[in-house]
Amino acid sequence: MRGIRKLGVAAVALAVGVLGAGKSHALVDDPFTSYTQPANALVMPFDQSEDHATFFIVSNLSGLSPAGDGFIAGVTTHWSYWSEDCSHLADVFVCLTLNDTVIVSPSEISAIDAGNNPIGPQIDLSGNRGFVVVTAYATDEICSDASVRGNLPVDDALVGTYTFASISEGFSFGNDAIGLGLDFSGSYTELPGDDFIDFDTFSIQSFNPEDLDVSTVVLLSLKEQSGSGSTSPVEIGPNTANTVADLVYYDNLEIPTSLPNATIRCVKFTSLIPGEDALIPDTISLLSSGILRLDRFTPVIGGTTGRFIYGLHGQALGQFGGSSNMKYKVTGLFD
Repeated sequence: MRGIRKLGVAAVALAVGVLGAGKSHALVDDPFTSYTQPANALVMPFDQSEDHATFFIVSNLSGLSPAGDGFIAGVTTHWSYWSEDCSHLADVFVCLTLNDTVIVSPSEISAIDAGNNPIGPQIDLSGNRGFVVVTAYATDEICSDASVRGNLPVDDALVGTYTFASISEGFSFGNDAIGLGLDFSGSYTELPGDDFIDFDTFSIQSFNPEDLDVSTVVLLSLKEQSGSGSTSPVEIGPNTANTVADLVYYDNLEIPTSLPNATIRCVKFTSLIPGEDALIPDTISLLSSGILRLDRFTPVIGGTTGRFIYGLHGQALGQFGGSSNMKYKVTGLFD
């Protein structure tokens, strides 16, 4: 993703120079995050609390480990689990040979060798909610852990998806993992931010909140170089400081309704169904589908802060449901 990012920025700059001052209607590529292309690191939320279950699917599409004049067809992946209260829960290494795939449940976590065999003790995170960071590293011929090659990260390697299930409600939803590449030096996983790119508003789409049968909103507050143990200088981890965002709901007539601020720390599980612990209090009536807008983050995110926030919304109205990632607007490229 590192090379893709730089090519995208260069292409935008070239387009601006060629087209001059005329108004542009072209899409602006997101130069930092991918839900479709292989990445160095994947971030995925999980809910393994009572009556809930989660599964992760991670594949190595193109990750190779440099070895002398050639390559080893595989990488080792470090899975670091974090809870919603910012606690570090578990670490395991999973070998992923080229084109290999693993399916993992937070209730059955273990290291996995090159033959897809579990090794070592098994960890059960039942009762917890949080997120996992899966980072690709160079390995050796027997797929040892990352330390054998000095915690050398490998870009353009992994893709992933995840699925949540609420067992009693009979509802589940899935989505693509958040894919992140390395910084330009290739030394650590990079979150969105740059001197010449600004991030304006963040938006969550919703059916009419008062009609929803199920609504799960997950907001992930992340920080660069804040992982666990010896891999900490490379990896994404939780932002343990509070970030406050202004909230406004725009209905389908574009009428804004101001809502109480949201405080986000590490990972926040909440809902758009009006209620005591939801983003929309039950004292406010919203009568149509619309957009929940988050902006004016305090302290700021993006830029050169090394901090960023992602989000998703899983929702169901009767038989109709699904999930979507929170959208953010990239500005500053044409300033």
